[in-house]
Formats: sequence, structure tokens, C-alpha cells
Amino acid sequence: MSSREGKIRTANGSLWYGVRGGGGNRMPVLVLHGGPGFSSMDNGLEPLWKDRPVFFYDQLGCGKSDRAPDKNFYSVENYVAELAEVRAALKLDDVCLMGFSWGCALACSYLLDRKPFGVKGVMLCAPYLSSPAWDADQRRNIALLPKDIRGAIEKGEKTGDFGEAYESAMMAYYDRLRPPDNTP
Repeated sequence: MSSREGKIRTANGSLWYGVRGGGGNRMPVLVLHGGPGFSSMDNGLEPLWKDRPVFFYDQLGCGKSDRAPDKNFYSVENYVAELAEVRAALKLDDVCLMGFSWGCALACSYLLDRKPFGVKGVMLCAPYLSSPAWDADQRRNIALLPKDIRGAIEKGEKTGDFGEAYESAMMAYYDRLRPPDNTP
């Protein structure tokens, strides 16, 4: 498997990106991660990069990318503009977008606001399109977690400390939501 990483310099800071695969001649995919505040994950996407490049990037303020100097930067409009910069920097003239959770809302906003050329397809995975519906679903799912995991999530949300304990609890949460691997 071919794999590379790099940084994209933008007016607002440096963004991390990674590319998996690249063999074959099928349409590239650009993955938009959830969050905001989360980072790119390539787990489960291995079949996609067998015959095409799959690009990942951490949005500003997320993962391995820089943080904005001003917290007022974090808005849908700025993330839409950032997505346009990422596509240009990676020379993704023709591309399929694949969004996860918040990444779905970002993809939809980008398509509706910018009406960009070259987006040949969109995959919405666990779409975040309604804040009230999303919050109700998350509260129900978190309530089903063991007390220690649930407590770490609730503490992080209450205190704003999204460090290692919170991230570990969220990964345990996401692992429980992931369908079982039925590969023989």
C-alpha cells in the first residue's frame, strides 16, 4: 500500500493531510472527518484505496493540524473555504467527497454554498444534519456505556477538557457503534 503525509499551508495555518493507496485509475476520494474537533481516521476504508487514492486531512483545530489563533475562526463558512483550499492544494479537480458525521454537514454546505465543479459523487456516512436529532441520539447511546466511559465523556463535555481520557472514552464509544467485521 502506498502512503504519504504532508502539510498544506493556508492563510489560517498548516493542515495535515495523508494519502493512502493510489494504484489504479479510479476517482480519488477526499474524506471529511467528524467533529469538529476530531481527527482523520482511515480504519475500515482499506477497500477504497486498493484501486484509487484516498485523501484525508485534519481540519484546522483538529488532529495534527494547527489551531486557529482566534476561536471565532471556527465557523461553517471558514471550514467550507478551507475545503476549497484543500482541494486546490491537492489538485483534486475531479473527486468524490466522503463525509463522516460533521463531515457530512461540511460536504453539504460546501456543495450548496460553492456549487463546485468536479465533485463527481458524495458519500454521507452517519450524517450529522440536524443538531437536535444528533444530540438526542448521542445521549441515548452514551447512556448505554459502562459508567467509567460515560463518566469520562460527561466530564470532558462539562469541563471542556478533551484530552486523553476523553479521547479514549470516545474511541471506546465509536468502537461500540461500529458494525462487526464479518470478513471470513
